[in-house]
Amino acid sequence: MDYKNAYEKYVQMQMGVHEANQKRIRVGLKVNIFLPLVFLFLSFVTNGSKLVFLILWIVSLFGIAAYLIYVEYMDYKLQEQLADFNGEKDEIRPALIGANVEAAEEQISHRIDRIDDIIEESRQKVAEKIESIIDSDSEAKPETKEKDND
Repeated sequence: MDYKNAYEKYVQMQMGVHEANQKRIRVGLKVNIFLPLVFLFLSFVTNGSKLVFLILWIVSLFGIAAYLIYVEYMDYKLQEQLADFNGEKDEIRPALIGANVEAAEEQISHRIDRIDDIIEESRQKVAEKIESIIDSDSEAKPETKEKDND
């Protein structure tokens, strides 16, 4: 019985660490987005050298990338240990950033196709409108020529 309780506690601890790693990845991605904006803001507010802020931004991006790689690698090793412990060596592990990435890709491609259809319909409407304007102008011009001849 003690082994079963120890195993359940181990699995619960691993799942807790996995969830914490997911949160760390989300935070890292948010920092990766907002930190350049902070450096951009600081470079315009202060009269300091823009080159210094550019270098700080690049160094911070490398730091954030190293942090994200570290978290992903540690989570991968954690999942690998858990699979070895369970005897599931060859099974596919879920992605750290979420299992719905493929579904999101399908939704995005569907929306892009829909936008392309809307753009094509708009182009056709604009082309028809331009043709009708050109036709109405060409019909109006002969009438003005006839009036000039009288």
